[in-house]
Amino acid sequence: MKRLLLAVLTALLMLPTTDISNVSGAPAPAAPAPKGPKKQVKVTGELLDMGCFISRGLRGDLHRECATKCINNGVPMGLMTADSTVYVLTQNHDRAMDAKSFAGSPDPYTQLKNMASLQVEVMGFNWERNGVKFLEVKFATLKPAAAATPPKPGS
Repeated sequence: MKRLLLAVLTALLMLPTTDISNVSGAPAPAAPAPKGPKKQVKVTGELLDMGCFISRGLRGDLHRECATKCINNGVPMGLMTADSTVYVLTQNHDRAMDAKSFAGSPDPYTQLKNMASLQVEVMGFNWERNGVKFLEVKFATLKPAAAATPPKPGS
């Protein structure tokens, strides 16, 4: 799995770029600002291992063991909602830059790494840049399994 992901990334890096406008060696212009205002949202869905999901469409209970291994070895995480919207999950920027100031407080992004292929609820800031949706994780919890509907009398 790692070899495949590494091979794909290497191949992508070796592709020629189509932008030849910056041949002067000057720094590239900054990426455009994210769409819309910074707003906190609550999103529920399946926690994805983005490597296997993007390359092979793998997800769900049968993929849980592989997804957990991939995520814990650094493959990015994503969240797919019931309407098939996919968000790339990111660690809270403040926490990543100054982890010491969050000492004693569990990191919800790290906690998600053990919830691969399960239904989770994530709260955080929603961003979109160049058509990709991101969710900066501020809070995360395992979504309780839906209660089984009791059978109707006489069925």
